[in-house]
Amino acid sequence: VLEGINNRIKVIKRMAYGFRDDAYFFLKIRAAYPGIP
Repeated sequence: VLEGINNRIKVIKRMAYGFRDDAYFFLKIRAAYPGIP
């Protein structure tokens, strides 16, 4: 499960190449995993 989460975060990081702030990046990760606090 953890390996899948890491892989998904890497994909989001590749998609998020143009993001200016880290907060928006973490919001994207939170949006991908709504059940995890």
